[in-house]
Amino acid sequence: MVELTNEVVLVLQSVFLVVLFVSMAFRMKGNYFVHGIMTIVSLTVGWVAFFVVIPSYMDSSFMQPYMSPASTFVAFSLHTFLGVATLIFGSWLVALWRPRSTEFAAKSKRIWQLTVIF
Repeated sequence: MVELTNEVVLVLQSVFLVVLFVSMAFRMKGNYFVHGIMTIVSLTVGWVAFFVVIPSYMDSSFMQPYMSPASTFVAFSLHTFLGVATLIFGSWLVALWRPRSTEFAAKSKRIWQLTVIF
């Protein structure tokens, strides 16, 4: 199993977020093809990080020593729920995406807004 430190997890999440924001900038400029490709890259990083980070969280050495077990469980559960919801919404958008379609951008607006909120 891969041992991750808090710093490595923060870097993974930062990469995921930066690629996602750059992707959204391309969407706002109307370049939907590059937006779609970057979204796929962002989701790939997100899913890989998810499957690497979850086993590391299960290792007790990853948890902060000053947090109680109850607060750790609540924080972990909330973070996991929001992260999985985001990855599912993003995967749904990518699965529905059609390259060079301008109609899809208008139809998917509510889904990507929910994804950004999560």
